[in-house]
Amino acid sequence: MRLPTIRLAGLLAVALSARVVTLASAAENAPEPNGLNPETRKAVVAEMKRILEQTKLTEVGAQPTVAELVPQPVLNWDDVPRGHHYGTLWVWGATGRPAAIVEMYTVNFAREIDRWPGNVLHSLSTRPLQAEADFRWDWAPEQPGFTPQPLAGAPVPAATRTACLLQMRALAKRFSAQQTWQGDRAVLRLLPTPVWQYESAGDRVFAGGLFVFSHGGTNPEVVLVLEALQDDPMNRWQFGCVRLGHAQMSVAFDDQEVWNVPTYDAVNPRAPYYWIAKP
Repeated sequence: MRLPTIRLAGLLAVALSARVVTLASAAENAPEPNGLNPETRKAVVAEMKRILEQTKLTEVGAQPTVAELVPQPVLNWDDVPRGHHYGTLWVWGATGRPAAIVEMYTVNFAREIDRWPGNVLHSLSTRPLQAEADFRWDWAPEQPGFTPQPLAGAPVPAATRTACLLQMRALAKRFSAQQTWQGDRAVLRLLPTPVWQYESAGDRVFAGGLFVFSHGGTNPEVVLVLEALQDDPMNRWQFGCVRLGHAQMSVAFDDQEVWNVPTYDAVNPRAPYYWIAKP
């Protein structure tokens, strides 16, 4: 029996739609080229979020401020050569300048994590912090984790946030970073889009962004903070850098070194940078 053209076209459309859905579902659940599994990634990220939701981070001062955890990672990453998998980057401070940042990852394709997986933290606050959790967590950095510095050679910040973002991305490209670990020197790669953007009226920050210098693809090693100030005696850009790795690191702006840190060799819960082995 010959089907009417309209009915035949409808059946073909349904069949094609079903085929597209099947292919999309298969693609979503297919192993990634590096051997990682999307379903495992979802489960691991959910567990990391569950752990972080048990934490409380307070900026200490005359008026203590609790920093709200951003509910989703600002970056998902992997560094297969180093055996770091299902990596995530999270921020405390959903409004205003972020208070802290934490990198979490599994090791050797671990599918289950207990409390903290592999991780490093760094304060992004200009004040001391006090960390609390439903489990033992002794991080309480006594010194600011972020000390803004004027960015010499930068243009005056643009009048709109959209234009400021364009300026910010152009400025980030003028920075370069490298690290040395156990004698092995590596040039780090800038991810050109900020992983987090914000504004903070209390800090006179009209537009701010967190950029990442990465190893092995997208593994964050250095965080570059760029901020455009307004309502300042002199509208200007300022910057700062924080580490997310143990290696010796340095950052340059227009090929002139502006920041460096030595190899990390002491676990100190009172320092802005901290590695929690397992609380």
